[in-house]
Amino acid sequence: MNQTIILLRIEFLYSPVVNYAIQQNKVPLARKLSIENSSEIDIQNVQIQIECEPEFASFWAHRIDIIPSKQSVIINPKDFKLSAHYLSELTEKISGEIKLTVKSNEELIFQDCYTIDILAYDQWNGIGVLPEIMAAFVTPNHPEISKIIRSASEVLNRWTGSPSFDAYQSMSPDRVKKQMAAIYEAIKGLDIVYCSPPASFENEGQRIRTCDTIFFQKLGTCVDMAFLYASCLEAVGLNPLVIVIKGHAFVGSWLIDQTFADSVNDDVSLLKKRVADGINEIGLVEATCMNSGQAFSFDDAMNHANHKLVNEDDFILFVDIKRARFSGIRPLPQRIKTADGWEIVEAPLKVSDFEVPDVIVSEKLDISEQSSFSKQ
Repeated sequence: MNQTIILLRIEFLYSPVVNYAIQQNKVPLARKLSIENSSEIDIQNVQIQIECEPEFASFWAHRIDIIPSKQSVIINPKDFKLSAHYLSELTEKISGEIKLTVKSNEELIFQDCYTIDILAYDQWNGIGVLPEIMAAFVTPNHPEISKIIRSASEVLNRWTGSPSFDAYQSMSPDRVKKQMAAIYEAIKGLDIVYCSPPASFENEGQRIRTCDTIFFQKLGTCVDMAFLYASCLEAVGLNPLVIVIKGHAFVGSWLIDQTFADSVNDDVSLLKKRVADGINEIGLVEATCMNSGQAFSFDDAMNHANHKLVNEDDFILFVDIKRARFSGIRPLPQRIKTADGWEIVEAPLKVSDFEVPDVIVSEKLDISEQSSFSKQ
């Protein structure tokens, strides 16, 4: 009895890593499924199934009447969706599998398994896959952020006579800088102890301490501090940046109401020319200068950050948070534990003599001819 050999060539493109932030921002798990019939005969009544182990995504099935000989079909498995419930409950990174099965007239003709990393709820995936997802860990609406802003308003009032965070309304880079500095001093008063990030975190990612965890543990890596500071800047209406270099991350903010044209940029000159004296369109801040035991003023922290751009070989990329919001990247929803879990105690701001940051030379900057949303 002759048996017909069915030959299939499968191309399955999927994300090699998933987490809750990716699910919340509706990033598709599978981007493309191509099935080429390399056989000499048509394949009829084709059933395609995708299932996951563990069940971090929904079961997906699709039916095709016929795939002609020497032809291919391309399928967009848009209904193959990640499980928000499963990913929100995950506390540790695990390995999973995606099993792809193809049948013809109920007879198995193809089956393969694809490995995938499933990250914990609060785990950032690094810059290797979708670096703009970094913006999801900038959480301006977290309840703990408002406590920092209230403390910062007292500092701002002491310096300027006004406690208002008016963002860019004054059209004054110096006013924006003082708002950044007031938040810097408020976070510095929290006595957050620095701890080193894991090796190669920029590529492999790391667990991120959310705002409530930072308040509870009083610990933070450079990435934790960068996300915390950027969250506060965005909360008061400023446009933050998160900069990644080899083994380190720090923060910046536009001093004028602008964004870059793209969420992710790997050209360091875009930053260097905007932080230059006389331009003053962006201010960079070394976030670890806010950690406990550091005695750096806000201007010191800016100088430290600027110095990190000198060695361009270390520069990797930066993410413009506001531009990422325009592209649809939303802040990560927070899990706030109640009385039967975590208890967050508000830390009072330590009373000390703050050093007022230096004044930017140009009190006001005319940007009437610039685009209101993008600048390249």
